[in-house]
Amino acid sequence: MMKFLISLILVGAVSYGYAQNNVLKFTDYTTAQPLINPAAMGLESGANGVMLYRSRFEKSTYWPSTGAFNINTSIPDKNFGGGLSLIFDKFGPYQKLFAYLSGTYRLKVNEGKCLHFGLQAGVNYVSNSNEYILADDETIFAESYSQPNFGFGLHFKADNYFVGASIPEFRYNTVDENGDRVSETMSEMMRIYLYGGFKFKLGTTTELMPYTYITYCEYEDMLMDLGAKLTLKESFEVGVQYRTKESFAVTARVKLLKEIWLGYSFETNNSQVDSKFNTTQELSLTFRFGKSQKSSSSLPEEEYDESINSIRYF
Repeated sequence: MMKFLISLILVGAVSYGYAQNNVLKFTDYTTAQPLINPAAMGLESGANGVMLYRSRFEKSTYWPSTGAFNINTSIPDKNFGGGLSLIFDKFGPYQKLFAYLSGTYRLKVNEGKCLHFGLQAGVNYVSNSNEYILADDETIFAESYSQPNFGFGLHFKADNYFVGASIPEFRYNTVDENGDRVSETMSEMMRIYLYGGFKFKLGTTTELMPYTYITYCEYEDMLMDLGAKLTLKESFEVGVQYRTKESFAVTARVKLLKEIWLGYSFETNNSQVDSKFNTTQELSLTFRFGKSQKSSSSLPEEEYDESINSIRYF
């Protein structure tokens, strides 16, 4: 199974793939994982989710800002799960609102190892504004419309590592500067995500996780995020990251309550394309409610028998 998954990732990395501008572009992909891969929903019991906002640090009406919300869960004692994602993106005169429903299926490969399959479908609403003026006083024609979209993903999870691959959007929907609707399936703007991470125990309360996220498309250069996160006492997390040809970033997350984390990422631009706008910030809130607790009646048979035969009971 692992050979199959690795082969799939390698094939995806060298095959065609496409991008959708900045709509699904984040700094901390480990936090935004359910937003880029429907198979990453329902990995844990209870209700899990993330709220995220990303924008340029500098004030500008041109550069993009993105807000996202995701909630997902798994069905107790079943191999199914799913969730809902809402993404709002503003880029100059363009505004996009994406709503997706996802379903997942978990296939147990071995003890502590599962392969998750994910499908998502939803609607893209795109619009622009005729008040936006380009160079030479040329204006963009106003238009708006809605189109369906769909995506697919795989996520393999083990106790101390994970790998995944996804195409969250097979269609590219937008409005061009002439006010014409653009709606293409399998276009040059479609984006492929490939990723993986491994967790190391550095001590009883310290954990290190190096990771990589690859974003590949035909329209843009392939990007690779190389980073590492250090977790202390399961309550504080700090990380560093390098995105090839683009940026460096630092990330931090702190546990506010038992299962609620507040995160912040600061990204400095290393690109020659838009070096005048050289910082991006990303704020996130992740949560988890209804985590299942094992009772004595749910103990494995061998553990239950051992406790009953203990000398404490005689």
